[in-house]
Amino acid sequence: MFKSKTNQNLGKSVENFETIIGASLRVDGNLLLRNSVRIDGIVNGNILQDDEHEATVAIAKGATVTGDIRAKHVIVSGNLRGNIFSSDRVELLDSAFVTGDITYGSLGMQVGARVDGKLRQADSDFSVRSAEATIAQAMQKNNAT
Repeated sequence: MFKSKTNQNLGKSVENFETIIGASLRVDGNLLLRNSVRIDGIVNGNILQDDEHEATVAIAKGATVTGDIRAKHVIVSGNLRGNIFSSDRVELLDSAFVTGDITYGSLGMQVGARVDGKLRQADSDFSVRSAEATIAQAMQKNNAT
């Protein structure tokens, strides 16, 4: 739907995004994805890949996400306060700041990226079950408020 210009801050592996949350936009609530999203603004809520699809989440430099992310591919150049659960690849660029645990298939991290949390490679069913349980708890907590 939307095409973005190539942006060196978001990694070379993703150039087109179906949805872009602009710098002047704030979203309060969970996002359920079927494809890709680029976040330039603020998201307060979980960003979850639909079970039957493969999604990419890119957090641009200057953007802020407060919530957990579950997607096949996650690229962080901005600020994330939450956990990442990726079945494939997580890319942390030089301006990334993540406060939370990261479960990943493979990890790319540039010099300057900061993580305040644990790194876990998703090489077993335990990691997947743990991620699903954490996300389910986050969804229940969000629905209760």
